[in-house]
Amino acid sequence: MPKKWQICIVLFLATTLNYLDRQTMSILAPTLQKELHLDNEALGSLFAIFYYAYTFSQMVVGPILDRANLRWAFAAAVFLWSVVSVLTGLASGFVSLLIFRLSLGVVESANWPAGMRVVSKLLAPRERALGNGIFTSGTSVGALIAPGLILGISAAWGWRWAFAIIGSLGIFWIAGWILMTRDPKMSPVWSETAPPQSKGLAGQLRTWMGIIKSPGFVPVLIVAVLVNPCLYYSVNWLPTYFAQQRGLTPGRQMGWILTAIYLGLDLGNLACGSVILALTRRNRSVQTARFAESVLATAAVMTCAAVPLLPMTGAVATRLPKH
Repeated sequence: MPKKWQICIVLFLATTLNYLDRQTMSILAPTLQKELHLDNEALGSLFAIFYYAYTFSQMVVGPILDRANLRWAFAAAVFLWSVVSVLTGLASGFVSLLIFRLSLGVVESANWPAGMRVVSKLLAPRERALGNGIFTSGTSVGALIAPGLILGISAAWGWRWAFAIIGSLGIFWIAGWILMTRDPKMSPVWSETAPPQSKGLAGQLRTWMGIIKSPGFVPVLIVAVLVNPCLYYSVNWLPTYFAQQRGLTPGRQMGWILTAIYLGLDLGNLACGSVILALTRRNRSVQTARFAESVLATAAVMTCAAVPLLPMTGAVATRLPKH
């Protein structure tokens, strides 16, 4: 396999670790609530602070990565979020958890800007869609393996060890990354990439205005604002919902249920892409196909409103095919 595709696989593993680290708290939330005396309001604040930090930090991290050596900057980011994940296992209450979650949001925000920059510099334009597909698929795999892995570690050694062991996996990734990228011929890939017009405050403002004025910005923003909360609400609160409303304890049964739901998420991603492909092959425009897929996916998401009224099997089933 050519080195460039090997690096894409390493990027995929970084994204998988990124999702494992951030989901550890969500999956262990029922246990944390019990042992650290957290109510739902406190838990919501812990989830929210991560996403606030993650969102706004990307606006700062992106320009920094444009001017940094990507090889070492990416390794530093993974090292920092791994350290934060390990330290979260030492939390003694709400305040310490809040600090760790805020810190995790800041350092994890580097994953997507760094990964996409590596793909854009490593691959030819016609190869980048595949490269980004490999890189971002780590989100689905991370979500899929997280319940069984995290709950298994917690059941065997306790919730603190779950944070410590999941966080420690980043050290192995860093070692592989450094070995994989040590070829001197690849040094241009890791060099500074900031275009001249982006340097300075005036250049940054021009760049931002260009992005905001682009035709696709507002539609993408609207979709992201409306769709992402549905996804993250489910990812963050499902373990707590099943514990508080369905009486499940964090263990094998909950692990299988969450795995089934996240598997449904993966299948939903594939199904939505297949719908678009099938419609375009029937001479429908890409815009029409995407609109039809969005309507179908939105209708599927709306069935989740019936979850409180359904028995366990039905509640799980309504979560499966969502995109």
